Amino acid sequence: MTALDRYPYGCSEQTTSRAMPLLYAAELSAASGMEVDPYLKDRIDKAIARIMTFQSSSGSFGLWGPGSSDLWLDAYVAEFLTRAREAGYTVPAQGFGAALDNLQSQLSYTTEVEERGTEIAYALYVLARNRKAAIGDLRYYADARIDAFTSPMARAQLAAALALNGDNPRADRAFA
Repeated sequence: MTALDRYPYGCSEQTTSRAMPLLYAAELSAASGMEVDPYLKDRIDKAIARIMTFQSSSGSFGLWGPGSSDLWLDAYVAEFLTRAREAGYTVPAQGFGAALDNLQSQLSYTTEVEERGTEIAYALYVLARNRKAAIGDLRYYADARIDAFTSPMARAQLAAALALNGDNPRADRAFA
């Protein structure tokens, strides 16, 4: 925790990497009998605010300022914002909606599963977690392109996205 808290850099990826575990710090502290950091909420709120400064008008996130469309980075930041919302933190609704819309938009133009399968699967998982993934896309990838996803994590994320959408038979096949 101390190493995370003192990490010296602050691009969007690094800020997200610092803040993501903090979402669970209070729960872990309480479970282990440790005192909960009284400044934890403030640190997470500041991380959310900082991350939102990296968002462009298209909903994508740049590393050091608003900018490029990097599907993996956009999915990573959107996952953090999703988890923060689920944990009860305030995430600006307009920016959050734009982040999810951006993922949907990027996926509509990204079909190179062999080259970008890890990014595609991650974005689909984040969208599914927010009830925004197109079930037809998930089923297509699971039924026709599952072997093109070379990463076990990508296959697991695709399977998790299917499970989140209630398609447990396909999820089970994708996990297998």
